Amino acid sequence: MELFFLFFFFLISLFLASSISFGICSLAYKTKENFTRPTIPPGSFGWPIIGETLQFLAAMKEGAVENFVSKRTTKHTSKVFKTCILGENFIIFSGAAANRFIFSNDGKLFIRWRPPSVQKLFPSTALVPIENDAAKARKFISLFFKFNETHKFVASIDSISRTHFKSYWEGKNEVKVHPLVKMHTFTLACHLFMSIDDKEKLSKFLCHFNILTKGILSVHLNIPGTPFYHAIKAAEALRKEIYVIVKERREALANNLASPTQDVLSQMIALPCDHDGFMTELEIADKILAFLIGGHDTTTATITLSMKYLAEMPHVYNEVVREQSEIIGLMKPREVLCWDDIQKMKYTWNFVNEVMRNTTIVQGAFREAKTDFSYEGYVIPKGWKIYWSVGSTQKNSEYFSEPERFNPRRFEENGPSPYTYVPFGTSPLMCPGKEYARVTVLVFLHYVVKMFKWEPILSNEKIKIELAPVPSKGFPVWLSPLQNN
Repeated sequence: MELFFLFFFFLISLFLASSISFGICSLAYKTKENFTRPTIPPGSFGWPIIGETLQFLAAMKEGAVENFVSKRTTKHTSKVFKTCILGENFIIFSGAAANRFIFSNDGKLFIRWRPPSVQKLFPSTALVPIENDAAKARKFISLFFKFNETHKFVASIDSISRTHFKSYWEGKNEVKVHPLVKMHTFTLACHLFMSIDDKEKLSKFLCHFNILTKGILSVHLNIPGTPFYHAIKAAEALRKEIYVIVKERREALANNLASPTQDVLSQMIALPCDHDGFMTELEIADKILAFLIGGHDTTTATITLSMKYLAEMPHVYNEVVREQSEIIGLMKPREVLCWDDIQKMKYTWNFVNEVMRNTTIVQGAFREAKTDFSYEGYVIPKGWKIYWSVGSTQKNSEYFSEPERFNPRRFEENGPSPYTYVPFGTSPLMCPGKEYARVTVLVFLHYVVKMFKWEPILSNEKIKIELAPVPSKGFPVWLSPLQNN
């Protein structure tokens, strides 16, 4: 009976979202049916009102959106198909050709789209056209990495990593990897974006932040007790904290006690957004929250999964240890990593790429058609939503030989064919923080294999999806310190 009522309330929430915010899929389709049905991609809108939302969300929770996609591409013999998700008409794109098309036409044929739940969590996004909002975010991140060259980050990341291991790993017989890695990457992101290093403030931030991220992919029900309700409250609490930091930073900038380019926060306060003028405090707070999500969550997943794969694959672990030992030997007597050391970690980075290929970190992205356009002989109507499946190529035998086999060597020399593996995007939409993420992951792995060996406490621990794939129990391990580290 309890499950019945939960499902009933879920259907009611979807109906309200569909009929009030979006319009019901089947009705929207009938409006266009007489004119565009012959050329709209094949597919099914699923059940009335809810469409295929349940199947899609279930696949997303399992980290298997590519399975949702592959079943339908096989059924409809097309790598582009229609469906109904979240009360919207959707076109699902998959495959290398789709990747190329998305990257080549972003901003021209379609714009970014956010589900209404995201707009409620980040209210400033509803006040600014999405094209302008995305451009602002990219501008400030790109400027920051321009003002602060990536190789200069290595010493800072090295120092924070050493402190982290000394505080939370050394002297421990058992640790839970995922929460510790999350604390580390969150510390780095707060240092990078806001110059915050105070442990008490970081701990308070992270507590609210964990509640926020758990609610982003939850059912859109803003009633007491639901994850979404708690996420709304956590976001409000975080914004209040950021407002205080913004006020302090404005005063520091006015008194020349802070630099306009020292971090992303200073840039957003000190630099205008072209013709839009300066950002409001609400925009700044929401941008910082979005940057923190993008700057640490996927990196946390990549590091945690890398440690899990290393524990499960001794031959790969030995290769990573061999490379890191060679680098340590060449560093002596210097102990602090530098940019040249990072550049030598070729096998380790190939291994990390194979981890990201084998377990899709970012499953996909949403867009909205700006105008009617054609793709592979089909018409995509203006206003329809687009879901671009990033992981659909990564374990596909059409693009990768023996895709189920874990093989870091596939990334040697020129690596995979263009547009078949795009975890960081590609030109002109390459993630501006790619090098920062690469350095963060490689520095962490350098120290963890240098200082410890580890053994999983749980066998066959399942992977769950929050914003990114993570071990369901946090990946607890037995930890053994290495001598002469």
